[in-house]
Amino acid sequence: MIDANVVIAALVRDSAVRRLLLLGGHELHVPAYLLEEVESHWAELQPRSGLSPEALREVLRILREHFHEHAPAEYEARFEEARSLLAGRDPDDVPYVALALALGADGVWSEDRDLTTREGVRVYRTVEVLKGR
Repeated sequence: MIDANVVIAALVRDSAVRRLLLLGGHELHVPAYLLEEVESHWAELQPRSGLSPEALREVLRILREHFHEHAPAEYEARFEEARSLLAGRDPDDVPYVALALALGADGVWSEDRDLTTREGVRVYRTVEVLKGR
């Protein structure tokens, strides 16, 4: 499971995050909601990336080939549990946690400081993914 901030990091810079997504050998899953979140930041991503709008779209297209997108119907049964686990936290994180729960995923790869390990859902930072933890 990866969240939007990981994908955004891979979009704006050719970095370890991008290489991990493309070559890391991980089975990566995302809620379809991730694309809405990325699109909501699109205007700021192009200048930050230094890429043309077309090149940035191409990077997103290539990244999308490396993860499995899941429709809400695949994880909506776990929304309430995810909301409960994230009580008082960013509601935008609920789809990620709900999908992780539905898939029985090892955890969520995120740099969101507000998203921390909760009972049933481990949160991995990029440094941990790099180290293979």
